[in-house]
Amino acid sequence: MKGWNRTITWTMSAVLFLATMPAFAEKITPATDKNSAVPAVPRAIPDLIPYHKFDPPTSTLFDIDKLTISGDLRVRPEFRTNWKFGRPYYLDGAIIDEKSNSFFVQQWVRLGFNYSISPDVTFFFQPQYSKNWGVNNTVDANGTGGTLFARQAFMLVRNFLVPNLTVKAGRQLVVWGNHRMFGHFDWNNVGWSHDGLTAELKLSNTATLEVGWLRTEERNCAGPSTGNCIGGTQVPGVNATSDADIVFARAPMNVGGLVLEPTYIWHNGGTNEGFRIEDARPANQSRHTVGGRAFKKGKVGSAVMDATIEGYYQFGEIGGWEDPRGRHMDISAHAFHIDAGVTLPVAMQPRLGAEFNTASGQKNSNTCRALQDLNDPGDAAQCPSTWSGFDQLYPTNHIHFGYMDLMSWKNMKHISFGLQLRPTKDSHFELTGHKFYLNELTDHWYFANQGYAAFQDTLHGNDTNDLGSEVDVVYTHFFTAGNHVAWQTGAGVFMPGEFIDRNAVVGGDAVTQTWGYTQLWVNF
Repeated sequence: MKGWNRTITWTMSAVLFLATMPAFAEKITPATDKNSAVPAVPRAIPDLIPYHKFDPPTSTLFDIDKLTISGDLRVRPEFRTNWKFGRPYYLDGAIIDEKSNSFFVQQWVRLGFNYSISPDVTFFFQPQYSKNWGVNNTVDANGTGGTLFARQAFMLVRNFLVPNLTVKAGRQLVVWGNHRMFGHFDWNNVGWSHDGLTAELKLSNTATLEVGWLRTEERNCAGPSTGNCIGGTQVPGVNATSDADIVFARAPMNVGGLVLEPTYIWHNGGTNEGFRIEDARPANQSRHTVGGRAFKKGKVGSAVMDATIEGYYQFGEIGGWEDPRGRHMDISAHAFHIDAGVTLPVAMQPRLGAEFNTASGQKNSNTCRALQDLNDPGDAAQCPSTWSGFDQLYPTNHIHFGYMDLMSWKNMKHISFGLQLRPTKDSHFELTGHKFYLNELTDHWYFANQGYAAFQDTLHGNDTNDLGSEVDVVYTHFFTAGNHVAWQTGAGVFMPGEFIDRNAVVGGDAVTQTWGYTQLWVNF
């Protein structure tokens, strides 16, 4: 009887709530002679195009004038010599011989189908074909598991319930500011995209409130073909019923020409299910990130000055009562960036710039590595009480810390100086020099993908933070009006520092690593 009473109570409450909402009270659905008692289960969507028994339906809803198609195609040959700097190195106490050179060609093509159902409702679908020439791809960088997949697939509804509120639901890109926490990562042959729900509320002509929820890992569903999503597969060291989510709030605004982007991010769970807690997005965490970005650009005399400051502090915990290893660590991590440049009012518009970056690392990070044997009780006891490794989430690191992709915003100090100029109105040239250091000597060096760079000598220790120096040069030429066709070529050299020399097994200095590419890009 109690259950029946609760059912009646909740049903009546819902009816009264909807009936008294002003937004709904103002709209009266016209009466028809059709049965309004349509079951909710069959489709749970308006049945404007019903299922067919034999002949497929012809839709009267489609209007070709409301459909636009966009596209991108890129082909990029790329080479790298002396990967791992041509020397065997230590990895977890073992000696790994790595002297390989590489040459490969990457290609992707995208088509975007945008259909405007009404001025306020948009349907967008963007499949992508991603391929390394000569390789039968089965797994790619974004977990889509094939060469053909959906890069974006969402609906966008403007003025949702209230004016100036736009909601986007589905697979989508999340790109902020200078891409340091969220970017599209288009340099990669797949890039980042996310499943979730985001919303933007325009508060004024100069301020917007952005909120979102992204599901980065679903551990209850084996796949879309399963009829129900109950249970899941137990991953070693990960709570099988704990999904991974990101929830964020951001308020970009322009205050007197100063762009401010205060940000809050909460990330639970983790998409990394490997055996190293040092890697990006460790499992079983609840991590809060607060901070943001500030940007200013203006004239000083006839020159143009620009400056950016961006920084974040992270707190929360890793492990806790649900951690299979018994770990429980508080999080205290940080990252900071500052850059400035001046564009001179002379031929080719040269810009001279400099920047500094730093991010915290974890002292003696090896001592709390995720166990391969969960029955070993000693691992949790070795974990520190505070974990200081910064989590950079989903950035486009290729544009920040050297084009050779040998550094991420984690356990690092970085300075760079650069020259950018326009030789012609249709071209761009860039020359940049970088110097890299470790922040914490007993944490690792992390590549641009935030993966563990296997140069840390875990047996013999480390007493130097000098990683090395990098010099990059890139030239871009645009061929058509509107920049629909572009050709770009670039190269870089990385001169190893003492850290790499000391972790090489073979005596003598490690050798210089070189890298280069050329690419042709067409978009419409």
